[in-house]
Amino acid sequence: MALDQEIARLKENPLLSLFDDEALRLIAFSSETRLLRGGDVLFRAGDASDGGFYVVSGTLNLEGDGMEESHGPGALIGETALFAQTERPATAIAHGPATVRRIPRHLMRRILEEYPATANRLRSHLDAKLADAAVRLQRIDALLPEPD
Repeated sequence: MALDQEIARLKENPLLSLFDDEALRLIAFSSETRLLRGGDVLFRAGDASDGGFYVVSGTLNLEGDGMEESHGPGALIGETALFAQTERPATAIAHGPATVRRIPRHLMRRILEEYPATANRLRSHLDAKLADAAVRLQRIDALLPEPD
């Protein structure tokens, strides 16, 4: 795939669309491509995370703690793990043949250091997501009975 096409595909993801083209070029060159067969486990619930995965093709199923989700091309799995050490909350299994790009946390740190405009857009995006989450939590809290 041509580099310009790959950058265009990465931009289809809402989070990655905030990145400068040069930052996406760095991801395209520096991320690791993994080819999966149907039934292959990408990671298991409880595993330590070291980054995220961009789904290039195929479908990955996430299963764990009553959660069952499917993610296809353009999805970014493990967004939080791009920025912080976490444990995987679910197991990711390839539904059929799939290709993913592993974006390690150290690469994300490099991007944030080398591309300050990208870092600022990400900060604003994450601030907005946290504010939205806080509002939703307040709504839930308002529905709960007062403790005795």
